[in-house]
Amino acid sequence: MRSLWLVAKHEYRRTVMRRGFVIGTVAIPLGIIALIALVIVVENMGQDRSPLGYVDHSGVLEISRQAALPGTGSRVEIREYADEETALAALERGEIQAVFVLPADYLQTLESDLYYLQEPPSNDVWRAFDNFVRVNLLAPLPEDLQQRLFEGPSITVLDPSSGRDFSEANIINLILPFVATFVFFFATMIGAGYMLGIVANEKENRTMEIMVTSVTPVQMIGGKAAGLLAASLSQLGVYIAAAVIGLIVAAPYIPELQQAAVPWDYLAIMALFFLPAYILMSAIMIAIGASVTELQQGQQVAGLLNLVFMLPIFLVPLLFQNPGHPLFVFFTFFPPTSFLTVSLRWGLGTVPMWQMAVGWLLLVAAALLMVWAAARVFRAGMLRYGQPLTFRGAVEAIRAR
Repeated sequence: MRSLWLVAKHEYRRTVMRRGFVIGTVAIPLGIIALIALVIVVENMGQDRSPLGYVDHSGVLEISRQAALPGTGSRVEIREYADEETALAALERGEIQAVFVLPADYLQTLESDLYYLQEPPSNDVWRAFDNFVRVNLLAPLPEDLQQRLFEGPSITVLDPSSGRDFSEANIINLILPFVATFVFFFATMIGAGYMLGIVANEKENRTMEIMVTSVTPVQMIGGKAAGLLAASLSQLGVYIAAAVIGLIVAAPYIPELQQAAVPWDYLAIMALFFLPAYILMSAIMIAIGASVTELQQGQQVAGLLNLVFMLPIFLVPLLFQNPGHPLFVFFTFFPPTSFLTVSLRWGLGTVPMWQMAVGWLLLVAAALLMVWAAARVFRAGMLRYGQPLTFRGAVEAIRAR
């Protein structure tokens, strides 16, 4: 066990000290910060907070009810004008950005006229005037009923089989699966790529022959996988910290983020599936690296296997239509695709607990079996300098006593 941790420690230090690793660790958080800053700047530039005018021929609106509108510090000021001529003159002078005119039969038609000079008013302006009209229409009703009607309907879909609910408050469930896809792709594919390169290069320059005199193949494989996993998790920790800080900063400018609730159950399930999926991919890459004679050959084979792990992404349109399709149930049980399938199905619908349990057990069993098989392939291929290990030879190495 001590040898395994020594290999893991060495692999971790060697990985995190690479120039490409350091640049990637720093560049992506800076890109996230720059993107969030750009969104905030564009959001602020697109908001015109200049006053809004209206002319009411129906007698429905009362300017004093503007004080009952939400967002006192950030709302658009609304001004009342007696007729169109006065309001349009103020619009020409730039005192207001738009004018709404309610005709005398507004209560019957619910139609109004809008005047502006160059660009139509933003969504904030429409929302401000819509809220103002709504407050006036609800004024004759009791106060508690006014508040309920002003907020509008809030629909929550309850799933009795899993106990989960779907509403605007947990809209983040639709976003997290795609974030998890990126995390899985980066952590497993990039980390496994490192593993493939390390094994292939060490076999090519024959340093592997020296290492196996001190550690067993299983210790070497386990140590390298643990070291690269720790490096990937360290990098992901930096990314997650940057994303969380960015979301906290952006929340006041994006209303949808203010209502978002963190789905801890989803994060816990993804953590359970992530580790065995990473181990499975790493073991496969070790077996490939030990079988080929050049890194380029291993990368070509690994590219094809990556497509197998990413199969659910190519079927997202079908997944949106029917997350419980038998094909996706099969992908839930198929170890290479179980992580992404469970992630996407959990975000778009519900996954029966028994399916997740069976999928996780199969994934763990496949990961352990692949580590055992990779150790045998690694042992058979490490001394075949300049000679590739065929598929038949790999199978024989796995079956050999």
